[in-house]
This record gives sequence, C-alpha cells and structure tokens, in this order.
Amino acid sequence: MCLSPVVINLSIDMLKEITIKNFKSIANDTIELGRVNVFIGENGCGKSNILEAVGFASAGVENRVDNENLISKGVRVAKPSLIISNFKGRKQAKQFNIEILVKDKKNLDLNFTGRDKTFLFEEWEVEEIDNNISTVEEPQVEYEKPSKVKSAIENLRQRMKNPHRGNLMKYVIYSLNTPALRGFTFESRKDPIGIYGEGLDILLASFDEEEMPKLKSYSYLIPWLEDFFIDAKDVLKFKGYKPNRSASALYFVDKHMPKLDNVFSLENANEGVLHILFYLAVTISHYTPKFFAIDNIESCLNPHLCRHLMEEICKLAKSQDKQLLITTHNPAILDGLNLFDDEIRLFEVTRNDKGHTQTRRIQMKPEVQNEMGQKYKLSELWTRGFLGAISTYPLHQA
Repeated sequence: MCLSPVVINLSIDMLKEITIKNFKSIANDTIELGRVNVFIGENGCGKSNILEAVGFASAGVENRVDNENLISKGVRVAKPSLIISNFKGRKQAKQFNIEILVKDKKNLDLNFTGRDKTFLFEEWEVEEIDNNISTVEEPQVEYEKPSKVKSAIENLRQRMKNPHRGNLMKYVIYSLNTPALRGFTFESRKDPIGIYGEGLDILLASFDEEEMPKLKSYSYLIPWLEDFFIDAKDVLKFKGYKPNRSASALYFVDKHMPKLDNVFSLENANEGVLHILFYLAVTISHYTPKFFAIDNIESCLNPHLCRHLMEEICKLAKSQDKQLLITTHNPAILDGLNLFDDEIRLFEVTRNDKGHTQTRRIQMKPEVQNEMGQKYKLSELWTRGFLGAISTYPLHQA
C-alpha cells in the first residue's frame, strides 16, 4: 500500500514591530515592518546595524549570544564598548535592549549586557524582561510532497516549543561573496546554505519537483541561459571543466553556443547569474529561513535587472510565506517596489545631529513630474533628493 505523506503547513508569524535601544548607532528607534522591507540611506547611516540588531535578538532567543553564533548569523562582532551606543555628551549605558512585537502583542523584550566592556571574546548576558507567549494556531494538514515532511515537522516542533520564536531563531544576514558562490571559500558553513553563498549547488540539489521548475521559470532574467544542472557525481571535474578546483557541482548551459561545447561550470559563469540564482533560491526553498536579511542586494547586478529581480522577490515572499529585510544603494531596486501594497515597505535611514540612527517609512510615491509632465520613477525621485536618504554634506569643488 502506498501512503501519501502528510505535511503540516503553518504560515509564519511575521515581525510587526521592532524597537532598538542603545545598539551601536541606534539610540532609540522603532520600525513597523511589512513582509518585504527595503532600507536606503547614505553610507554609515546604520542600515546594517538594524539587520544586526535583529541578529542579536535571534541569538538571544537561542540563548547563544557568543561570537561564534553571532558571526554565523552574519553579525559583525566587536567588544561590548563598541556594540552599546556611545555618543558624545551622554553616559554610555550598561546594556542595550531589543523589543519585538509579533501580531498584536509585545512578544519579546531582551536586555543584553556585556560583563566586561573591553573584552572582545565576551559572551553576552541576556535578560528576558517580558514573555507574552501566544497560542499556536490550529495546524492546517494536507497531503503534500514527501521531501517537505521532515522540514514541516521540525517547524511544528519549534512552534510548539517557542510559538513566537521559531522563525526568529533561524534568522541570518546574507551578504554574498563571489568566491564563496563559486565554491572557492568556505568561511560560513551555515545550513542549508552559507551566509556568503557557500553551498549554492547543495541547496539547489535539495529542490523538489515543485521548487525546481519554479526556479527555472525565472531563466528569462538571464538571456543566455538555456539550463543549469547539478553534476551529482562530479564527473565533469575529471574532464577539465573545473581547472580552478571549485568545490561546487553546479553547471550552466549557454543557448548561444554549439551543443557539443555549451556546458561550463560556475567557475566560468558571470557573477550576476550566481547572485540571481542565490536570491531566488533562498526565497523559494522550504529549507531556508522564513525570516532573513540581504545586505546590499544590488551587488554585481545590472540596474535593469535589479528592478525585475526585486519585483519577483516581492511576489515570491508572499507565495513562499517569507519575510525579508533588505539594504541597497542602487536606485533601480526601488523601481521593483509597489509602495501601494502595505506588505512592501521602504524606509529612509538617516543619522541626526547627535549621530543617532533614525528610520522613516516612505509610504506614498510623491506626485512629482518632470518638465515633460511625466511622473518620475522611484529611482529618479531618490537620486533627485525627493525621498531623502542621500548625503547632505557640501560638495567641494577642486
């Protein structure tokens, strides 16, 4: 008898609001989050600090706030005296605080204290001030793909144990590095994929008969791409396809090359296709975190591609039930955002005269027209200064 496996589908409890106090450049700031959240601002304004504050909260709910765990999540570690906010004319606090609201209640309130502010290898003490544990929703049971059973059961176990924490615990910050994507470096061994892109081929090999066609449906974003595949037995390595000894088994097929010689490894693929595959794969996969961040998503991507990639990521975040925090310096990313959708949010990040990081949600596209009476795109509004999030220092002429 053949039994159909059962998968328990649980929609994620998205973070609705986060308040950060005394963390790096963030003295006191509250951010109301959506499903896809994009942060823009000048260099050094504190965008990455927001992502890292969430990383500390993630480590806090795991009760593992040490350098090793923080680094594995993509957090830049430093001694406590540099982590706790320290501004001129103000006494430095002994701790920093992160409050998180999920749904309609403040579910988490964490204080982080470093016993020795000058010691780099400090393990932080975490004090949970308040814990409003919400009830677990009634699971939806339906017949599903066999490969998803194990993941779903583990998800349910985490939710039963920590109803409002399961997704926060697995949070990571992805910051892609091309050598890592090519299989040359392995600085991060995070499962199922490294925070710098390590193990992209392994993640793709885990895709089932539903996920792989979905991923390949985006091949149109890469005009030369006919197909990609995993050489599971690494046979092609012995035929000279990987002279640089990449550890990856990912290969591409170029539609413009002769069929007898149109296959090459990711050693020879342009870096843009690797970044695109990574972002789409981590958003599609049921093995990757439900809640994660991407730092500098535009890296290595053509501006026109940035727009279309962002449009698709916003759609996938909804269909795959994921929540994302994203930073960017490329105006083209903004053209892929529909700000009339409340789940898609854009934030300006600035530092005030005291150096404190502050965020402001940009809710509506300003009705600004050019000299031809045409409305500007969001990218144009940003570069022209209508959205803020640009440098305000005076320009000095030579």
